[in-house]
Amino acid sequence: MGLNVVWAQLWTLLSVPAMARGYRPYVLLSPLSLHLKRYFALLGIEAINLEEHNHTGLPPLAPELRRAFDAAATFDGFRALRWDRMPIGDIVLSTYCRHTGKVMIDVNDPVVRGELAQWLEYIWRHYHAAARIFERFGIKAAYFTETFMEEHGAIYYAALEAELNVLRFAGTVRDDAIIVQHRAWGDAERLHHAALAPSSWETVQRLPNLPLVRAQLEQNFADRYSDKWHRSKRNQPGTQLLEAGAVRAQLGLPPDRKVAVIYSHILYDTIFFFGTDLFEDYATWLIETIKVAAANDRLEWYIKVHPSNIWRGELNELTAGRYQEETLIEQHLGKLPPHVHIVSADTKISPLSWMQLADFGLTVRGTAGLEMAAMGKTVITAGTGRYEGCGFTNDPPTKEAYLDVLARLPDIAEITPQQTELAQRYAHAIFNLKPFTLSSVKARLATGKTRVVASDDIVYVPRQPEGGALPQDLARFGAFLDRRDCIDLLNELK
Repeated sequence: MGLNVVWAQLWTLLSVPAMARGYRPYVLLSPLSLHLKRYFALLGIEAINLEEHNHTGLPPLAPELRRAFDAAATFDGFRALRWDRMPIGDIVLSTYCRHTGKVMIDVNDPVVRGELAQWLEYIWRHYHAAARIFERFGIKAAYFTETFMEEHGAIYYAALEAELNVLRFAGTVRDDAIIVQHRAWGDAERLHHAALAPSSWETVQRLPNLPLVRAQLEQNFADRYSDKWHRSKRNQPGTQLLEAGAVRAQLGLPPDRKVAVIYSHILYDTIFFFGTDLFEDYATWLIETIKVAAANDRLEWYIKVHPSNIWRGELNELTAGRYQEETLIEQHLGKLPPHVHIVSADTKISPLSWMQLADFGLTVRGTAGLEMAAMGKTVITAGTGRYEGCGFTNDPPTKEAYLDVLARLPDIAEITPQQTELAQRYAHAIFNLKPFTLSSVKARLATGKTRVVASDDIVYVPRQPEGGALPQDLARFGAFLDRRDCIDLLNELK
């Protein structure tokens, strides 16, 4: 379903070191992907037609799963649906929200339930089709980027169940780098791509030369919030980097007024996957957080709409041209008090300036929380799956405890220098050590493009290899490929 063409390019490149290790590549395709079909035919890579394995001879939906679906009368009951070890209820809900843009779900609405039933059948069908394909073609390893929605989630869990060597890839804000990690049952099953496995975190904490870590992290912040990379600057077009004092003056804030920034997520995208949330969904978290903010006027509150709303192209398609945050506030709170503000996605103040301004950051698991903690700011989380529990964030165990912390702001313990150091080490690992540089290709704008909006606006042009050996980046990936016990592909500190 519309996988970005850029992954066809990059996985072709990364199949080369796999072939050098004895693998034979296949590509799993929909027959509707005509351009990709031609592309892989030119490369001589055999295509497996997903639809050929998706309809005939598959087992019907298991009666026990159908009964569990029919009996699920609550949201939590629906989320609890499982088949084998696949969280099929979560995958169905996540897929439904992604396609409809809905952020709160009434599982007892007949129309909603009918659509959920269709997605249940769809995920079931693709799970079993994938299992059949893996066995028939002797598949030993699988490359993924999406792992929790549509057919991708079904195929991913079929790969885990078949004990394949599963690798997950993700983009970064750098044009020339991606993230690579192994996936497996346990800690790595739902690991966020921009998080560290426990074993990696242990290694990172032992790295010497803290001054070098801090210097490289500082440079990374400067690069990410500049015009250096096309992918990063699409989140901040036309913004201005201002000192905290200048931002306060622009906003009319006195120097001693504490500031809390609520970092809203994309409320309908990739929900229910990364860890466990204190609240039912991102929307409920946001509503309950704003309610407490409205009642606590001892500091200034800013609700920051996610900057990717600028370029995702879904504001008009799925949300009628309005930020969902605005709609939720109107429906559940009405008019905001004067000490609570909405910051639109197209604010002209740099995201970095907002983080420097804030004293407190509130998020479920957003990247801004890690960035703020690395700046020595106090961050309060409302979910697991990223950097919580690593010693540098305030992680209330229940929703009641979370709301109590917010009600007491600003009178809570602030982050210590020791915690800031931990945050800097973690952030350095995510922003400096995890991005895997693709040195054997050159990233450039696609023909006819003047800026990057979608991932496919960048293409990768191979560099001329030297001496016949695998380029250094491909050799390094090949060495990582079969090290299934190593979750994160990390660079060395140098």
